[in-house]
Amino acid sequence: MVRRLNFINNSLGLIEDVEVQSDLLNYGSYGVKFTKKANVNFTNEFKKRIIEIFKYFPELHNEIVLVGWIAPTGWARGSCWCSSTSASKPLKISLQPNERNFTIAHEFTHVLQARKKEVLQIPSGERACDIWTLTRLPLELIDDYPSYIGNYPMRKRWDTIKKTVRELAFNAVEIRKTKRQYIVWFEEEVKKLGK
Repeated sequence: MVRRLNFINNSLGLIEDVEVQSDLLNYGSYGVKFTKKANVNFTNEFKKRIIEIFKYFPELHNEIVLVGWIAPTGWARGSCWCSSTSASKPLKISLQPNERNFTIAHEFTHVLQARKKEVLQIPSGERACDIWTLTRLPLELIDDYPSYIGNYPMRKRWDTIKKTVRELAFNAVEIRKTKRQYIVWFEEEVKKLGK
């Protein structure tokens, strides 16, 4: 069963027609719907991974989140489009095929930033998104380093320090409750790991 949605993409100023598969190939709904291009260009294994990552975002399970496709030739690994002012407008993330778990979770965290910011106290921005993403996934699903926080030594040694970096992310979220410079604190602590 396929239904057609029309929506305005404010970030590009375009109107898009999106065909959405509503039965989700019997993977379970969880509110995730793949666009026609994503459905054609994503492997079933990748779709299953997206749904698995989505399970760690229970605040979105009562929403419909469109998952679109990004051509693998561009620099963007993922993107998010959603309105923070209108709950009636669709939520959408887009991904390159076979993207890493961390990128998938990062884009779902952007949806939380837009729609659940006040409830969850998640601030806006890419660096904040990386920190909150680290706290969302279990350690075994974190398969890549954050793109917007950290430094080269962290990325170089990621496999050996990711557990510690994740623990620092949890601490940073707590520190944010009393200290606005929590990202600075986090990055200073990460630098210490590279020494």
